Amino acid sequence: MQLFQVEYFVAVAETLSFTKGARRANVVQSAASAAVHRLERELGCELFERKGRTVRLTTAGTALLPHAYALLNEVRAARDAVDATRGVIRGEVTFGTLVHPGPIDLLKVLAQLRHEHDGVVVKLRQTIRGTASSLDEVRDGTLDLALVSSAQPSVPGVHLTHLYAEPFVLIHSERHPLGARPAVELTDTVTEAFIDFPQGWGNRGAIDALFAEHGLDRRVRTEVVAFDMALELVRSDLGIAFVPRSTVTDATGIRVRAVGDADVRWPVQLARSTARSLSAAGRVVSQAVLSHVHDGP
Repeated sequence: MQLFQVEYFVAVAETLSFTKGARRANVVQSAASAAVHRLERELGCELFERKGRTVRLTTAGTALLPHAYALLNEVRAARDAVDATRGVIRGEVTFGTLVHPGPIDLLKVLAQLRHEHDGVVVKLRQTIRGTASSLDEVRDGTLDLALVSSAQPSVPGVHLTHLYAEPFVLIHSERHPLGARPAVELTDTVTEAFIDFPQGWGNRGAIDALFAEHGLDRRVRTEVVAFDMALELVRSDLGIAFVPRSTVTDATGIRVRAVGDADVRWPVQLARSTARSLSAAGRVVSQAVLSHVHDGP
């Protein structure tokens, strides 16, 4: 059993695809397939069920997976230990980020890592599908770490470290009829057209939960994946929106309002897999993120 065979087996097991697994391992698909086939011959059993394009772990593959994780973790720990004797921390860390990091100063995080740990390479991956997809990618190993916004304090297969929780505010254009109200209640907004992010994004989930908690429905007319776009649509009086306060960097043409006594916040956490230990490089990235969280507006 060769180490590269184990690495390719884990990559395929986590992605349930020889194509994606090979891409994860930075090899061509034929190399990943050949390595897994050889491993199966050496073990005397099939590790995957292959039906067309569908790939599933067999009972034997499921039994092997935790031992494969343990083996790769031990190898990584051995490399880290040797590097530590020379005062060196090196390695690659794939780090998923939100479209808006809020009070986390990622520039300072990267600058600190460059200054203190030049051997650590950070591969930033900004989410294009929201927290739900980032959590999946942390679980399957695509991401080593990720900034996420989960309304749930715990998520299966993922360890969440709370970073901050920023208040949401309601925004509408200066021309909007809600501007005539000295105070806005949640019930005042139910007939309005909302601008929000798609399902699966943490900020969308928090606001959906707020309305559900009060037994109210709302209509999301326009979905976006950038706060700048949401602000522009609100500024053009094409709808209203709930956004984290720190995203309103330019309030020209916009009214920023509190909504009654509704205290709903945008939680942000640092996520890592519970199935794999962080490398030394992953730990220093995690520590750098935690050291650069500051209070939002």
